[in-house]
Amino acid sequence: MTVKRKKVNQMANPLKAQVDINLGGTDYTARLTIDSIIKIEEKVGCGILKLATRMGEADIRMVDLISVLTPALRGGGNDVKDHDVKLIIGEVGIVESAKAVAELLAQSLTPPASDGDDKKKEELE
Repeated sequence: MTVKRKKVNQMANPLKAQVDINLGGTDYTARLTIDSIIKIEEKVGCGILKLATRMGEADIRMVDLISVLTPALRGGGNDVKDHDVKLIIGEVGIVESAKAVAELLAQSLTPPASDGDDKKKEELE
């Protein structure tokens, strides 16, 4: 069974904490809000930073992937449910899905660098 995918034509807006992720050749806009992070933490049973660390150690479960992707994709304006995300993961594979989640977490949890910060670093050196 295939999931009907809507190709996202707009680019993610980093000022709104939006991130572009690619799953199976389809680009999606994703966004982790404070509320979605709280829900993810409740579902997976640990903090979001610990989850990101676990991913770096290849300690990730399917429920973790689904628990992150579903609210992130919804936050990016995609009309998806857990079942849809399960189908997407089934189609693209666990490894590609895990890479997309890792990228999403890294980009969402890392503040964007500003030109002012770069100038300050140069002055200190």
